Amino acid sequence: MALSIITNYEVLSESYTPKNILHRENELTHLSNAINVVNTFVYGPNGSGKTLLVKKAITNVNASRKGCVFYIDCCLYQTTNAIFHEILLSANSIVSSKSNYELTKRLKARMRQLDCGMTVCLDHFDRLKEIETISRLLSLEVKLIIVSENYESYRRLNSMGKANITNIVEIHGYNEDQAFDILLERAREALEGTAYSDDTIRKIVQTSSGNMTLGLNLLKAMALKAEGEDKNSIDETEYAYEVDCEDEKLSADERVLVNILREQKTLASNALYGFYSHRTRYPKGERSFRNYMQDLCLKGLVKSVGDKRGRIYEIIEQAN
Repeated sequence: MALSIITNYEVLSESYTPKNILHRENELTHLSNAINVVNTFVYGPNGSGKTLLVKKAITNVNASRKGCVFYIDCCLYQTTNAIFHEILLSANSIVSSKSNYELTKRLKARMRQLDCGMTVCLDHFDRLKEIETISRLLSLEVKLIIVSENYESYRRLNSMGKANITNIVEIHGYNEDQAFDILLERAREALEGTAYSDDTIRKIVQTSSGNMTLGLNLLKAMALKAEGEDKNSIDETEYAYEVDCEDEKLSADERVLVNILREQKTLASNALYGFYSHRTRYPKGERSFRNYMQDLCLKGLVKSVGDKRGRIYEIIEQAN
């Protein structure tokens, strides 16, 4: 009978926070020191450990400063009302009103009861639907940690937001050796010692291209498949995964713009913006549109011809 491959399921869960955050020591120190002191914008590619990093920093600070930092996932809470509700609930406050005005009063009252200032971390900031939430929190003198996959999200902030959020922290993606160290450490904690080899861990790392979210999920999927097939090792398990295309590195708005140009091949700037506004549920303004197009040109996906009102954008066909 085959051995049980997974010995600790918690280590493979998305909520697991390891004792040591490998290859993010400097960033962890910097972020922990910034909390409750300066408003911070953190950005980096998917799977670079941003969420793990901020959660670890929050845990460290709450353990030493009586717990005044709250984590909010904007994938789940996307409006001012929802975010204020969640902050108050996390602060052990009873919430009965649905009014933003009453929630603001309750939040002010709760802050007066704290021995230290309040910091709120807004993860997956690009999913936030009501950008004015930032100004509301800043006006309450709440310190902020904003986390996003790309710097373009910073451009969503108004002048008040940019003037107040000045600590910019870029998180670079893991290189292959760093990703290998992290994935191997998880395998050691979660799997039977004879159930994997360094070669298989390296293969997963190469497939995931440094994206640790993907790498950990591939490791988990292979372990579960091996157990289901009554095998002794994940080395004996095959897996099929389609590697991400370059478009996955783009923001949602940029992907819409690239797809439009792939269909139309070439469009005047105003016509492209019209298509974009029609296809996007929450289209950005013309300034953001220009920033997106500038970035797409810098990334070599789009070519700009002409100037100002006569500008035309063309898709650059990628070689196979």
